[in-house]
Amino acid sequence: MLDDTVITGHFGLTEENAVKRSTLVTIRWFAVAGQTITVLALKYGMQFNIELSYTLPIILVSVAFNLNLSLKSHFHTRLSEAQALKHLLYDQASLGALLFMTGGLSNPFVILLLVPSSVSASILNRKRTYFFLTISLLISLILAFSPVPLPWEGMPPNFDKVLLLGAWVALTVSTIFMTLYMARVAREVRVRDRALAATQQALANEQKLAALGALAAATAHELGTPLGSILLIARERLNKSHKGSVEHQDLSDLVHETERCRDILSRISRQDTGDEEHLKWQPMEAICREAAAPHEDRGIKVIYRSSDEQQPLIERRPELIQALRNIIENAVGYAEDNVTVEITVGENDLDVTVVDDGPGFTPEILKRIGEPYLTSRKPKPGKDGGMGLGVFIAKTLVERTGGAINFSTLKQGGAGVTLKWPRKLVEYKISED
Repeated sequence: MLDDTVITGHFGLTEENAVKRSTLVTIRWFAVAGQTITVLALKYGMQFNIELSYTLPIILVSVAFNLNLSLKSHFHTRLSEAQALKHLLYDQASLGALLFMTGGLSNPFVILLLVPSSVSASILNRKRTYFFLTISLLISLILAFSPVPLPWEGMPPNFDKVLLLGAWVALTVSTIFMTLYMARVAREVRVRDRALAATQQALANEQKLAALGALAAATAHELGTPLGSILLIARERLNKSHKGSVEHQDLSDLVHETERCRDILSRISRQDTGDEEHLKWQPMEAICREAAAPHEDRGIKVIYRSSDEQQPLIERRPELIQALRNIIENAVGYAEDNVTVEITVGENDLDVTVVDDGPGFTPEILKRIGEPYLTSRKPKPGKDGGMGLGVFIAKTLVERTGGAINFSTLKQGGAGVTLKWPRKLVEYKISED
């Protein structure tokens, strides 16, 4: 059913607030504490010839920077991506300066340069992540030319240039791999979170509609009795009034309008049912027709078929209706002439298969169908292409109701989507009354 694939979203959030300032400040305090302890331990504990005049000023600048941020009234506010990028650039530059003054690439703590890069990949978008990665690689290259020897007790070791080159290559490859890997994972998490939020919103909307329908039916039921009383009294007064009089005409209008109200309430409450259980339990075909109703006027014929005239009653759940509606909407959007909704009642399972006579699914789509923000819809003129969430929402809701969903391209052409539920999970049982 689909020609090209478009996946929306990116590595990070857009210009939304990405991370709390307090989070970065707290991480920086840990870094400052670790740097201070390491420097002092090397100087006074291991008697290494480390120059405090080079290293402590760098650490003290970070302390002053963090104190300034900690004292601000908006300490717990969230940063935009641009602000978060500035914080991370400072952290990377500060760490790079400290490493430059303590041996450069020969310092084993050079591996810590991976930390800010990984953090950046989790909170920044694609463009800013690549920019930060470039700066990190530039810093690692500068460290290769540090003129300051590695702090040591006595004469520092002389590392071969080949070894330093290998360390630089290893650091570069690790930085690129970790950054891109973390960016990919973070992006997938954010995309799925947004898709799940959209699913929850769709379900909430369907639940509101279901609640509104139940409220309307209950209201119609409650109003039926007083309207019947009004109609009875009005008819009695009408029979006693003189034809042609103003009173007779007013009563005639009153009876007519009251009858109209009763007819409207009867349609709302689905007259002649006799109880409210029909609002909760319906045949699967009725549920499918309700789900497809908004899409039956789009020029595509929707055909309903069933393997059993005596269909079991199914709980009319909002999740079920929304899932069917999304699948039927998708089928109608790609169909040429018609969509078939076939209901198969098995001994243990209940299947609903939605088939359209469109182009079918491509092999590339079949491998990934059900992922959020995956779409290849070519919208009809004047129509939006959608967000690529319909199938994902349907799949999520079907699984929530205890069912499973399967997608296929038919040999004769067209796409088929089969929704399957165990009957024991969804079927009405008399013993429950």
